[in-house]
Amino acid sequence: MNSTLLAICSAALVGLSACQSAHSPAPPPPIQRHGLPSELLTEGSVGERQSTQAAELVLFYSGEHQGSLETCGCPKRPRGSIPRLQSYLHAHQSAHPESATLLVNGGWWLSDALGQDGALRADAPVMNRHLVESFERVGMDAANLSYLDLPGLEEQPIPDFAVSANVKSEKEIATHLLLERGGQTIAITGITKQDQSFSPSPSFRIEDPVVSAISVLEPLTAKADVLILLAFDAAEEAQAIAQAVPELDILVDTRQNRQHGPPLKIGDTLWVKSHYQ
Repeated sequence: MNSTLLAICSAALVGLSACQSAHSPAPPPPIQRHGLPSELLTEGSVGERQSTQAAELVLFYSGEHQGSLETCGCPKRPRGSIPRLQSYLHAHQSAHPESATLLVNGGWWLSDALGQDGALRADAPVMNRHLVESFERVGMDAANLSYLDLPGLEEQPIPDFAVSANVKSEKEIATHLLLERGGQTIAITGITKQDQSFSPSPSFRIEDPVVSAISVLEPLTAKADVLILLAFDAAEEAQAIAQAVPELDILVDTRQNRQHGPPLKIGDTLWVKSHYQ
């Protein structure tokens, strides 16, 4: 993918070589930590915080809403909230009508809050229904299923925007989504760490994220112009996937990332981190 094609905005306000020895795993691909443009805009109105970079496709990414439509509750510079997310989208689309946009979530978008009885807290299903409806209204394109989202899906259907390569269930879960934006075919899948919430989720099982993602991504390399992987609490696994599938263009890493940092590169894969909440 041409580096001038894609501008990436945080919306948190967002194959192995055949000659390698089985006893000597290949070293991880080098991570380039410098030389990529990055800007952090915190002052002014939402409209004034729009990137001035020209791009055919702009990816907005978020994570860890945890069933809440509101901000994170921080007294200074509170992050998050669905209205703010929608404001960023509308402001960008007004300023750059020629750019195609894509909105994704890296995981933990549903509440898994535990009640005193050891089950999902009584208000969590209501919060989660409102969150899903809000995502549908703002036009969420893809939301990764994390192990912390699964308890919230015990009591409601799997949304059409939900995606996972390694979460399995009798319920229908999309292993990937194919979208058309600005003349480009975009394929999106997701992985989560093999772990579990304190709240039970017996309807789901989590398979190996590396094996699962490679099996999903490899056939998509011939179908898509842009490949995107959403990873929750699985940074090391995501790096292994990027090494095995060098055609992977974008890796969105989600799990309590609290510091702003410039995008990194793993081989030819651009690695960005969604800010916590």
